[in-house]
Amino acid sequence: MEKEICGAKTRQKTPCKKAPLKNGRCRLHGGKSTGPKNKEKHRESLKGNKNAIVTGEYETISFDTLLDDEKELFKMIPEDIDKQVKGRYKILEIRTRRLMQRYTMELKKNKPDFRLINRIEEALTRIDSRAYELIKEMRELSSNEINDENVALDQLVNVLGDLRKD
Repeated sequence: MEKEICGAKTRQKTPCKKAPLKNGRCRLHGGKSTGPKNKEKHRESLKGNKNAIVTGEYETISFDTLLDDEKELFKMIPEDIDKQVKGRYKILEIRTRRLMQRYTMELKKNKPDFRLINRIEEALTRIDSRAYELIKEMRELSSNEINDENVALDQLVNVLGDLRKD
């Protein structure tokens, strides 16, 4: 009788020689996952999963994922700039708030993780620099609006001057 082997290809492109399980492959080469049986239940279980978040600097934030108090904050942030810049600025403000909450919670622990605190501080510094860049962008946008108005005013003055000559 021939000994059963897994037979899956290894990194060296040779067949695996380990003993197979019920599905014909060894424990290392169990085959492709069939995925969750109930996809809807799996999708629901992933909502609000924050297990991989360390500092939150790169956390995906959309209006649907905001907490009620964050939605209030989102509405309170001033909107005197172009929509895209405003939205990015608002998200940065909310991201800063979340980082500050994590920072405070870590400091309140009996044994705070100072490496995590340091990472959060570095993330806050990077976010501050992004906010600074957005503020510069806002200023450029507002100065462009003023220049556009000046051009229109100059054109009007020229037209009126031409009419006076006629």
